[in-house]
Amino acid sequence: MTSGGDCTRLFGRDICLVEDPDLSQLVSVMDQKPCASVFFCNVHMLMLSQEDPILAAAMDSADFVFADGVPISWLQKRVTNSTAKTVWGWQLMEAVCRYAVNNGQAIGLIGSTPEVMAALVENLETRFEGLSISFRYSPPYSPGELLSTKEELQSINSASPSWLFVGLGCPKQEKWVNRYKSDLNCKVLAVGAAFDWLAETSKKPPDWMEKRGLAWLFRLLQNPRKMWHRYLIYNTKFVIKSAGLLLKKDRY
Repeated sequence: MTSGGDCTRLFGRDICLVEDPDLSQLVSVMDQKPCASVFFCNVHMLMLSQEDPILAAAMDSADFVFADGVPISWLQKRVTNSTAKTVWGWQLMEAVCRYAVNNGQAIGLIGSTPEVMAALVENLETRFEGLSISFRYSPPYSPGELLSTKEELQSINSASPSWLFVGLGCPKQEKWVNRYKSDLNCKVLAVGAAFDWLAETSKKPPDWMEKRGLAWLFRLLQNPRKMWHRYLIYNTKFVIKSAGLLLKKDRY
């Protein structure tokens, strides 16, 4: 990670240590860096980076990687004895939209389906009066990495967003951001499921479940066929590796 203040090293990745939950202040700090790249790390992403070197490299070169889930911030607390806070992607996306309105900035959106994009744009413009959405694009689905042409990247720059939100799912979105961030004249945030939740096309985990680290259970119950493998494999790996890390820490 090239910047982002104090960090906690978890399984070879640097995760920003956020002790102050003031999101408006956090967005203001991010705005000081003209072309920052921002990721939100949950258990799946952290454990996937252990076996996907391209994702690991993308995380290592990001400017900010926030703990997007209570299990990650909990482990930060145990490792650092701090008051580490979770920074959910959808919450920071909302905070950026408020900041953009107040500072006369535009945002851009890339990802998801045309139907979700239309609902997302309508909801954001309704909730954040005066919000300028200068760019929106739902690329055709592809099973591998998303590759963009010079013309497509230029169309983003021509629209002049200050903030570009990418909702392609992990790890596709992180790899896309890392591949093209140097070609873009804006801050780029990989926010994943935030598109669906803020578009209200799928249900967001209730606040009480998020705060207790049970967002994964909600998503599993919502879509067991898609999610069971992710949570069975990667959550188990996280628990085992976390136990090893904490046992090693307690020995010194």
